Amino acid sequence: MAGTAADTARPPDLGDLSHRARRRRVRSVTAAGLVAAAMVAVPVGVGVTAAPTREPQLAAPAPTAPAAQAPVPSPPGPSNVPSTASANARTTETGDPIQPATEPTIGTRQVKLFLLREQAGQRCPQVVAVTREVPARSVAKEALRALLDGPTPADRAAGLTSAFDGDAHRFRYLKLDGTNARADFTDLDGILAPDDSCEKTKLLEPMRRTLEQFGWIEQARFSIRGDQRAFYVGILHDQVPD
Repeated sequence: MAGTAADTARPPDLGDLSHRARRRRVRSVTAAGLVAAAMVAVPVGVGVTAAPTREPQLAAPAPTAPAAQAPVPSPPGPSNVPSTASANARTTETGDPIQPATEPTIGTRQVKLFLLREQAGQRCPQVVAVTREVPARSVAKEALRALLDGPTPADRAAGLTSAFDGDAHRFRYLKLDGTNARADFTDLDGILAPDDSCEKTKLLEPMRRTLEQFGWIEQARFSIRGDQRAFYVGILHDQVPD
């Protein structure tokens, strides 16, 4: 028992204490080195935190073109489709047909006018043709108007005459009834002398031939203010044709 108490009271071994102190210093130096290495790897002032996870952004949908709007229907109006009457013939302002729809209406056309030439030894003159340029629109009406205007200076120089001279103002209208044409006048007073017996040659033939040169007119007739008798009976002293 005494030996045990003596061993307990023995002072510590200085060599052992020195050995323990060296071991503590090595641990301290090692720990300090590790801390310094970590500080070099991470910049000062920057905390080491896990990068936040970012959800992928969806691309914005491409803009779509606005839907085409349905055309607004136009209010009902007059149809552009020609009626049966206008499809068959062009009409005057009063609605009377004056030429087929297939006839050209732009520019001018060359037509024939029928004038007169005196024949030696003959009571009535000869009917002869000359050419004229007239508007293509309402060509038959324009040809008749040109005839009523009378001969040009060049026609007169060539020895041609006419019963008409500046008489286009007497013309009222031209209308078609199938292949028949009728020209109407306000009057034909004073065109011929009262005793002139060549009325058919001087009045009827030049007008008839001028109109009937067009293939779509088979028969031309004439009237005074809508009355055919006033022309055929009153002026030509004839009867109204059937």
